[in-house]
Amino acid sequence: MDNSQTPYADVNIVSARKLSSEKQDRWLFKDISFSIKPGQIFHIQGANGSGKTTLLRILCGLTRSDSGQVMWGDNPIDKQHDQYHTQISYVGHTDGIKQDLTVEENLHVAAVLAQGKQQNNHASNKLANLDATLKQVGLYKKKLTFAHALSAGQRRRLALARCLLSDTSIWILDEPLTALDSQGVALVEELLETHTQRKGIAIVTSHQTLNISGAHYEVLNLS
Repeated sequence: MDNSQTPYADVNIVSARKLSSEKQDRWLFKDISFSIKPGQIFHIQGANGSGKTTLLRILCGLTRSDSGQVMWGDNPIDKQHDQYHTQISYVGHTDGIKQDLTVEENLHVAAVLAQGKQQNNHASNKLANLDATLKQVGLYKKKLTFAHALSAGQRRRLALARCLLSDTSIWILDEPLTALDSQGVALVEELLETHTQRKGIAIVTSHQTLNISGAHYEVLNLS
């Protein structure tokens, strides 16, 4: 079964209420509030050191804010930690892939972990269709290549493929366009569009402009 157009389950608004974060006696950001609806791409921009990565980690629940709350639906994420985390795929500055495994093995591990975490049929379907996912991200011919032998752009594609396999409704991506050529950038934009068509949420940092427009695309500039 192809889930590319199937709406996600357990979709809720992600919102920030007066979030503040301080580092070395300097406010990265203070009292910021926003709401991200299902089907929306939220693009966080800002100069280096403005707190983009810190904000992403707070939205993931990996870092605590100095004040304020992150909400998922009507409740703070720390009150529904496990359920919230089943809905998140996070790709940070480091790609989070195992260098001593092949491309195919990396995705197989990701699919099995997602299947155990979500206990739904979507991840099982992805496990049965690894080749289709590899073709989608342009890595099918590299599936038996060890991750350490990939280029930086190919490793980024592999990290993004894990989002597809996990079948999560919330993608939190830190500089996903890094090291990608124009074809890779177009792929990311296509994946984001498809994700939001399924009523998923995408929260992205990038110094580059995304070729996406419309009511479902919103920009927050921390600078």
